[in-house]
Amino acid sequence: MKEFKNNAKSFIVKKILFIVRMTPFYINLGYAAKIEILSIIYNEKTGFNDKLHNLETYQDLKSNYRKAINGFEKSKLGKLLCKRARRTKRERRKYAAKNNKVIFLTRSWHFFDPLVQFFEENNMEFFKYDINEFDKVIFEKNRITNKSKYHREKAFKNLAITFRKKQKYNEGNRCFTSDDFNIEYENSDIFFVDWLNHNTNWVLENVSDDKKIIVRIHSYEVLSFFPVTINFGRIDGLIFISEGIKDMFLELWGWLLPNDILIDVLDNIRSKKRISLENEVSTKKRNKTIGMMQYADSVKGFRFAFDVFKGVYKVDPEFKLLLCGKTLAEIDSEENINIQNEIKQLPEGVVQELGYIKDIDSFFRKVGYMLSTSEREGSHESIIEGMAYGCVPIIRNWPILAPFNGAKRAFPMCDIIDRVEEAVVQILSTKSDYENISREYKKESRVFFSDDIPNKYVEFIERVRRDEY
Repeated sequence: MKEFKNNAKSFIVKKILFIVRMTPFYINLGYAAKIEILSIIYNEKTGFNDKLHNLETYQDLKSNYRKAINGFEKSKLGKLLCKRARRTKRERRKYAAKNNKVIFLTRSWHFFDPLVQFFEENNMEFFKYDINEFDKVIFEKNRITNKSKYHREKAFKNLAITFRKKQKYNEGNRCFTSDDFNIEYENSDIFFVDWLNHNTNWVLENVSDDKKIIVRIHSYEVLSFFPVTINFGRIDGLIFISEGIKDMFLELWGWLLPNDILIDVLDNIRSKKRISLENEVSTKKRNKTIGMMQYADSVKGFRFAFDVFKGVYKVDPEFKLLLCGKTLAEIDSEENINIQNEIKQLPEGVVQELGYIKDIDSFFRKVGYMLSTSEREGSHESIIEGMAYGCVPIIRNWPILAPFNGAKRAFPMCDIIDRVEEAVVQILSTKSDYENISREYKKESRVFFSDDIPNKYVEFIERVRRDEY
């Protein structure tokens, strides 16, 4: 029955898409555009909008990922978006602000705060604006409860605005932004936003096109519909957190970019306050403990990770698996249920799910190996933090990024594995010389905490400010 429903959905979607592509109404950038864009991410096999996130989508495509968007770049709508982005870029007039201030904007500050703190510590001109403040006011006023739906629909409404006409900014929204933002806005020339998603959509709506915009791109946004809703003619700089993510983005969406956008790959800035290495980390007992963080989401590939552990445990039953983050029971999936049942077959305490923890220092001091078995990653921060404690990284060749050599370029000092059996051998062969190998990875981790990283962000901002493309 489920297969019949999916086949019926697939048939209907194909017919609607055919009609949309044949009709002249695409020029309205309204519902017809929305239907065609959503068709990019609709997965006929699952019946959900997860096509670009699904590993099966890229089977046999090698690095030709653009084939996954079904010729959208050659459609009337695709060509129109590309043409108008170039026209926007060509017609923009950019003016410098009075005091060259940067405004940082996002809804999630975990990866952004270290950069903001660097500006603060070095007495540099900046203002921090949390878009959640805007959301809180407008959601209460309009009694909005489904936030995800609101952001999705807003992206399509903004599509029509940012591609169709030159825009100062949405003056009607100024009653929802703070007085501080409204004042600082006038004295700022660079708007630096984290995540190429509804955060960027918000900036395009609420910032006039004479201001310069920098966007930092992580991972999931590249495989979403958001890139198609963004007029890249309004963007002056794109920062990617890894080479693999950059190459995958350019393969999928590079055709949307006009010339004269500054593009670079800059590592995340990492707060050394998150890790406590004043006291030496003991290697005692750690060489028999495997760890993993944020493991329960399907994208993290925990089935692969658990099979690795079972392979190691079969050879050496002294090994244990220590997990932290959202538990398997908290994410309802058939795979998670199966793994929970398999865990119950093991002696109590062999696999421990700690849930969310605040004391990551204690976790890393207990763990000897850190697993990265995801289908895709940008930088995988828990692996980097684990290496700083001397944990030995066991890194899968992240399948979605494999054609772009994503894992190896992110961790050039590591031996990347493709199969469960390789990971098992890697762990078992390490335990006999664990202390020396652990010390070496701890030393290698220093590159990820380099003081040069925040300076590179400042240099990038200045290059955008000076129009050095």
